[in-house]
Amino acid sequence: MDAKEYIAAFDEVKADFEKSVAEFGLPFEAKETQLRETRVCVAEQCGCHCENGNASLWLNWISPACVACRTGERTATFFTSLKCSRHCYFCFNPNQEDYEYWLSHKRDIAGELREAHAAGAGFDCLAITGGEPLLFKSDVYAFLDAARELYPHAHVRLYTCGDFLDDACLAELRDRGLDEIRFSVKLDGDEALAPEHARTLDAIERAVAFIPDVMVEMPVGPHDGLAMKELLVRLDAVGVRGVNLLEFGFPLCNAEAFAERGLELRQNPYPILYNYWYAGGLPIAGSEAECLELMRFAAERGLKLGVHYCSLDNKNTGQIYQQNKGFLLDKAFAAAHGWLHFDEEDYFLKCVKVVGDDASSVLGWALGEDLVAVERDTTSEQATAGERSVANEQSVAAEPDMESERVVTVEQAVENERNAAVEQATVNETPSAAVHFVDYDESTQVVAFPCAWLPDARNAFPAVDFIESLNVVELDGSGMPVVREVDARIVL
Repeated sequence: MDAKEYIAAFDEVKADFEKSVAEFGLPFEAKETQLRETRVCVAEQCGCHCENGNASLWLNWISPACVACRTGERTATFFTSLKCSRHCYFCFNPNQEDYEYWLSHKRDIAGELREAHAAGAGFDCLAITGGEPLLFKSDVYAFLDAARELYPHAHVRLYTCGDFLDDACLAELRDRGLDEIRFSVKLDGDEALAPEHARTLDAIERAVAFIPDVMVEMPVGPHDGLAMKELLVRLDAVGVRGVNLLEFGFPLCNAEAFAERGLELRQNPYPILYNYWYAGGLPIAGSEAECLELMRFAAERGLKLGVHYCSLDNKNTGQIYQQNKGFLLDKAFAAAHGWLHFDEEDYFLKCVKVVGDDASSVLGWALGEDLVAVERDTTSEQATAGERSVANEQSVAAEPDMESERVVTVEQAVENERNAAVEQATVNETPSAAVHFVDYDESTQVVAFPCAWLPDARNAFPAVDFIESLNVVELDGSGMPVVREVDARIVL
């Protein structure tokens, strides 16, 4: 086996993925029309920020909630119910767990927040969503009262379509301390939706006089450019604080409605193929290009409002961070996998690998550095204890659940608070003597070592193909943490 053969296995996974997605009824574009590298170029042209692994671009201003969303730290979103006054064909709520139940039932979101606080949870950002939360105004007001009582410094936002907003409601939201309101605007080219569109715009303009930060958050289709430019100019003129341009997602349902509009899936939908929880689905081809063009437009026109392009890649980073954060917090588990490091850019655990006939030579070089080697089947008592600890830390995050991205449980909140309290104390400590720097699998001739060694390894073996390996922490069938490799690429 050589490096190309090793990487080919991941190409097979991609092919199987595309085949399974095709069963949902919407095809991929024939050729990738929008390379992710373009984001950096657009950021340089516009003078805007390009952050979170180049998945988030923003100009002028970005909501603090959007920054917090990248890792999911000390932030939580609560929904009243999934009942809604709109019927958007691209809605991803049907993917939520127990969707039918929550169409006719509602949650006690103020009670849930009080339970989380009583259990020790700490929050810097809180959100109320739905469905349409203002179908249940008293529940929203009760949540805001609880938030201001329990978390007086937290940033609190509300998502709405605006159908049930009037001045009296806006005054209640203001007086109860709402920091930010996010309106959903739908551009579908359907004349029948014109009254809804006008009603939403009217609600947005009225909200500016009441709520500190008024935002619009909306998916951008590949043919929405002209209408979106007109909308940005209008929003800027009335004093809207910012707009989130969302990469348009296919929620793996209602494919007929997407096909009728001539929409296709984006080739290479994820930079790293993985089972992401976010219920927004797969990106639509052409959406990102339209969003980047709108970034250019806003910069060229000198618009004052904040403009943020939020790609689907950006929405997925929080999951990887939460799954792999335990690696930072549990020194024993990290010691047992010392060839890995946590990448602060994209939150994957990474190392360098060499495969095939070259592996044994590189292993000898690594051992010649007077470092400790560990084979896959050897486990210290300390490492085992560390695995148990990480299993507890990741028990929620490592089990895919469509609802987990949107709703925090009391258990999750307590775990997040405990993690945040000890993280600073543990991350920067010097590694213990139990750290193992090299992994070697003799049966398949694969050696792994830290990425920091790569320059020296290149000098020692200029003809060898080195592989960058990307990994996540998951739970196995017995609930124990394991490190799973999800992608590999030759380091150029």
